[in-house]
Amino acid sequence: MADTSARKRELPMLACVFLFWFSMYTYPSFFSTYVSDRLLAPEVMTGVIVGAYGFAQMVLPIPLGIASDLTRKRKPFITLGFCTSLLACLGLVLTELLAAKGALGTLAHIMALIARGLSGVTAATWVSFSVLYSASYEADEIAPAVSRLMVPQYGSQIVAMLLGAQLAQRLGENAAFALGAAAALFGLFLMRRVPDRPPEGERLTLRSFKEVLHDRGLRVGTLLGTLFRLICWGTVLGFVPNWARDMAGFTVSELGFLSVMYLLPNTVMARLSGAYLAPRFGFRAVLTSGFVLVGAACLLYPHALSLWPMMATQALFGVGMGLILPLTLSVSIQNIPDRRRGAAMGVYQAVYGAGVFIGPVAAGWIIASQGTQAAGMALNFRVNAALSLLGALLSLALVHGRGASGQESSKTFT
Repeated sequence: MADTSARKRELPMLACVFLFWFSMYTYPSFFSTYVSDRLLAPEVMTGVIVGAYGFAQMVLPIPLGIASDLTRKRKPFITLGFCTSLLACLGLVLTELLAAKGALGTLAHIMALIARGLSGVTAATWVSFSVLYSASYEADEIAPAVSRLMVPQYGSQIVAMLLGAQLAQRLGENAAFALGAAAALFGLFLMRRVPDRPPEGERLTLRSFKEVLHDRGLRVGTLLGTLFRLICWGTVLGFVPNWARDMAGFTVSELGFLSVMYLLPNTVMARLSGAYLAPRFGFRAVLTSGFVLVGAACLLYPHALSLWPMMATQALFGVGMGLILPLTLSVSIQNIPDRRRGAAMGVYQAVYGAGVFIGPVAAGWIIASQGTQAAGMALNFRVNAALSLLGALLSLALVHGRGASGQESSKTFT
């Protein structure tokens, strides 16, 4: 760690990271099925509502990142994120109240769309969160630090999805939405204990922003990160719950456990990926392996028609996910100075936000294009398997060097 003050700041910071993601993940395990079944949205509209989360991430991170660098402040944007997460959860509570009174159709769809979009605004403020955290580390410490950061990030999602699914099963979906609102409110107060850390050096200019855009690591990490989000939101975070419910007979409670089956190995492998595996085997080998495992899972989904095959396939996807995510982020910012990381993270998140938005929308269109839902979902999985193969090939072609703890960062990308 760069200085002793970073150690004192890390614990409340990581607690806020936990609450930040917890507030957004009490309901995604059943959200797509909730929209299609409870709100009676067709496949394409379901994809649009789910994808609204990614649309906000596509539009907002660059201006938020630039504003963060220009003002040299991170905390106000993080506070904004907790506020929008609170509003998103309360919006879903209102949506469910409307649905309970029979106000289904367009009104309920618009409310769900707005609420999910607000959740995407929250995710867009992750730019400031991750930059504030990474400010404590030098370039050669970024990959291990990112792996450490992802433990509370994905660990919170495990707990949130388990609790949210159980509450939704026993008390109704509104209980899960309310739990997310409570976490956002708690995080908003806890964030007051985290000090801001203004970056040193000259302020961001148009010239320096262009230099950020020309960084090779940023371009390669963003490309691979965007491709993976496209795959992830077309499958695991998109229509896998629908497949599990309709083809494998999962209940709402079991959908929560299904989410844990990819999040748990993802959390473990994310901790190992940047801290141990990449320094030992190299960025290229780890990223390529991750995309291969994700592609294999996509090919197996159409054959997972009962509880345990579905769980095993999810776990396989989670292992690949954990290998990919820390490295696409760390390689994107490890060559960027602290005073420019807000802009760099904005670019990274805005571009991959396109994948988060397009993934479920494209998946909904693919599914609707076939004669039956089963055929459409099977085709969607095969398409995403092909995209995973493309990701593996791009990793082999674009990533070079061992990249051990970022020490060879200048040679890691071509």
